[in-house]
Amino acid sequence: MPKSSRLHGLAYNILKEGPARAYPWSASMREQLMRAGASVSHVVYISSMFFWTVIASVAASAASIALLSFVLPALGLGLPLPMVVTAEAASPALAGGVTFLTFQFYPKYKASSWKTEIDRNLVYLTNYMSIISGSGATAEEVFLSLTRTGEVYGVERSARAIIRDIEILGLDILTAMDMASKRSPSPDYADLLQGYISTMTTGGDIGAYLSVMRDQFLESRKRTLARMISQLDLAGEVFIATLVAFPVIMITMLSIMGFFGGQLLGGLSPPQLMMLMVYVAIPVTAMGVLVFIDAIMSSW
Repeated sequence: MPKSSRLHGLAYNILKEGPARAYPWSASMREQLMRAGASVSHVVYISSMFFWTVIASVAASAASIALLSFVLPALGLGLPLPMVVTAEAASPALAGGVTFLTFQFYPKYKASSWKTEIDRNLVYLTNYMSIISGSGATAEEVFLSLTRTGEVYGVERSARAIIRDIEILGLDILTAMDMASKRSPSPDYADLLQGYISTMTTGGDIGAYLSVMRDQFLESRKRTLARMISQLDLAGEVFIATLVAFPVIMITMLSIMGFFGGQLLGGLSPPQLMMLMVYVAIPVTAMGVLVFIDAIMSSW
């Protein structure tokens, strides 16, 4: 059993279904976990969320009390009493809040990652399905094949869920595909499955349908890449302006102003402003540019 499953199970064994019943957004959490492809029930997940939030708060409180009230005074680094009280009160709230928010947004993060992976490979997925269907394979055989090769296209979990619903729950292929489309975090993949269902229901040509969808996804991919290139051009201009030209200009100006002495912004001298720029402003700006580039490239 995965470690995460054991941790969720421990929390559920202690709290049972109480947190899920009291939590007003249980239905929303269930949908988020479903779209994230999570193997844990929303009831268990919500119990785990509340349990580990409390544990994190208690642990942070104990650690802050031990550090501020015993360790630091023993080292001769005691803080004023108001600061100690404030820190000991804030640390459990901060730790609990971070833990709770992490549980809240993790399913959304996993669903977004899965959606990006699927959307990135839709052209290749539809081409693969078109080839398999063109060889005379049934829809069930197509998705059975995807349980072995679907990891390449990001749909292995979806294909396994479809085959599981057929073989274990006894559903027909159309119902299983419909349920998979509702669980999918990718609207385009959901539309692909719904179109597949409609084509099968009306007796249309599956191979022709998949070929048309492949061409549509290919055109959409081209537009996405063109937009990405434009955004990367903008990122390059921002990089040159903020991390090359601006620092050189400011360091030169501050060096010249330093010869005259005096104070500038906020009572800081030119050398102090130079140190602030080199060790704070430039690294923070560089991190911001890297985050911007990563956000652009995440859709690749």
